[in-house]
Amino acid sequence: MKKAQLTKTSCLIGALFFSCTVLANGERVAPVEYAKYQPVLAESKLQESDPNGKSGNKNEFALDSDFTGVVSEHFYVDKHSEALVFKMSGYKNRSEIRVLDNFDTSLPNTYYRLSADLMPINPLESVQNSEKKNDAMTFLQVHNSGDGSSPRGKSGEGYIPHPLMRVVYEAERSGKKNHYWAIIKNNAVNCGSKSGNKGTEACKKAYIKLDLGPVNLSEPTRFDIVVGNSKMLINVDGVTKVDHDISYWKEKFSYFKAGVYNQFKNGTSEVHFYSLEYKVETK
Repeated sequence: MKKAQLTKTSCLIGALFFSCTVLANGERVAPVEYAKYQPVLAESKLQESDPNGKSGNKNEFALDSDFTGVVSEHFYVDKHSEALVFKMSGYKNRSEIRVLDNFDTSLPNTYYRLSADLMPINPLESVQNSEKKNDAMTFLQVHNSGDGSSPRGKSGEGYIPHPLMRVVYEAERSGKKNHYWAIIKNNAVNCGSKSGNKGTEACKKAYIKLDLGPVNLSEPTRFDIVVGNSKMLINVDGVTKVDHDISYWKEKFSYFKAGVYNQFKNGTSEVHFYSLEYKVETK
């Protein structure tokens, strides 16, 4: 990855300026050059697809959490707004940071927190050319790394191809348009296509979908995800939207991801993070 000197302006929304993709003239800067993003980057690596490659392809960068000079058209800070930008084209493609810690969600006195102020850019436009069943994009995840035997930043034995939770944008679900949703895996059963479990009653009832409220396209939305003591909390703009028992997940170690993962076709996603923090708290 090489540093790109490209330009871009911003849009005036109310009394605030936010970066706009429909305009040009700005500068893309390596995110590590901004102090407010350095702590989370120091705990993470970057996973980025080649938008011209096979659907779902993935490359990894900054495996040692050294993000010096790591910048691309898919991962950068907009110099004017100082927003951390993730962009990606292609179905099942991604631009995300993966926090390296694999943590035990059942520990009674330890809590893992991912906090973000984020705003998607023109998400309805991104998904408009995809079929209706594929009109979503994921911004935040609690994934699983298996049984805890794998090294930091890796997944291993016991891994299943399902996140515990995803915060997604969906153009329409249950009659609601342009909302955020929490998609929660409600058991620890492997329902992958090669598992032999697909079609079972457990897999038919494997997910719950909880409404997190309408998407605000004029200012960032604050998300706080807290996992620990076999509980998962999701606060949106300071209001608790999810308080979920995850004792069924105790055999799975987990990790956080942030950025964008496309679940739509024929478009490009873009999300701007104005803050992104990872913390481990003991109580």
